[in-house]
Amino acid sequence: MYVLKELVTDEACIKKRNSILRKIRMNAGLMDTYLICLSKNNDIFDIIDCSNLKQKGYPKKDLYVLGIAKGKESAVELASRLVVSFSKIYGMKEFKQELVAKKDTLFRRY
Repeated sequence: MYVLKELVTDEACIKKRNSILRKIRMNAGLMDTYLICLSKNNDIFDIIDCSNLKQKGYPKKDLYVLGIAKGKESAVELASRLVVSFSKIYGMKEFKQELVAKKDTLFRRY
């Protein structure tokens, strides 16, 4: 799992982000917590419920985590803010490829 060095969180997860990431790594259960990750498909982001990550067979190795949110509505709002901010920096069509290409500088292995 790769985590953005400047991880984006909502107000409810600001202080708890390190413990949330630790619980994900240890396969502990997290209720109503969502990860905003780069999509492996043609979509831009995937919003993943952390309770799905509790399964041992879930492929966590290739996840690029951009944000953490508490609640589904907050996760959708955070994903829309990420699209706006990344499109200003990298351009609308190219920012997903730019993030993956610069994974060594933008992400840290967790």
